[in-house]
Amino acid sequence: MEKIVNLTSQALEFLRNSIKEEQCQGIRIDIVSGGCSGMTYELSFVNEINPTDVIFEEQEVKIFIAAKAVMFISGMTLDYVKSPMGGSLVFQNPNAKSKCGCGKSFSTDSSPCCSGNCCS
Repeated sequence: MEKIVNLTSQALEFLRNSIKEEQCQGIRIDIVSGGCSGMTYELSFVNEINPTDVIFEEQEVKIFIAAKAVMFISGMTLDYVKSPMGGSLVFQNPNAKSKCGCGKSFSTDSSPCCSGNCCS
């Protein structure tokens, strides 16, 4: 099975530490309606396995992907970027045709992002 999400070494380290700190089974990636572009990434810690999740493991990091999210994030790379203000996960999604300035909301069609306060 082809990997749905690629993880950079920085993302793996961040997720491994987060999972250990939360004492959970892994991280779930889902897509929900919202944000100015139409869809938003939702990450949560997994304590109970959803039988419909697609699950893969890379270097002791379990990733649970909501079945409905697979078509929207297939081929995505998840990175972790540090900055002077802290760090954040960065979604590099080849399926996103447009995205909000902050990168937390996206659309798979070519409709443009709003020009207002997308990230508030």
